[in-house]
Amino acid sequence: MASNVVNFDDEFEKYLHRMFHVKQTEETSKCDPSNIEYFGVLNLTDLRSPDRKLWYIYYAKQPEVDETLNRIFHKYGKKNMCEIFRKPTFSGVGLRDRVKRHFQDKKWYVKGNILEAPPKSPYNDDRMLKMITELYNDERKMLYNYICMTHVSFMKYQS
Repeated sequence: MASNVVNFDDEFEKYLHRMFHVKQTEETSKCDPSNIEYFGVLNLTDLRSPDRKLWYIYYAKQPEVDETLNRIFHKYGKKNMCEIFRKPTFSGVGLRDRVKRHFQDKKWYVKGNILEAPPKSPYNDDRMLKMITELYNDERKMLYNYICMTHVSFMKYQS
């Protein structure tokens, strides 16, 4: 079953190379890593009521990730949290809004960066990870579609 899994990053890069007729090179990227935003999700355990299912969502630029996590750990306690998801994204703010809207539509309690599943909900870290990954991939596909549409309109204009 693992052979059927497609790595979206590799496929995305391959199509970009084909679309813009760029040869692949082995040299490293010259992009500034401080411009890359990361989006992440932390599992939060409430010691006063362990039945509650809570997650904390955050986003930060690469140099600020450790500082952001330290601030969150200081506020909620490092023992009560574990990171389940962290990926680079085009817009951390946009992905955060998409995640919040998705869970608000499912009638979850959403306040600030905290997501709380309804009582007796079947959600656990695995299901949450799967849902966040799907939303992340949808965001990436939306960016890919935008690039494709821009390329097609540029090619029409060029002709």
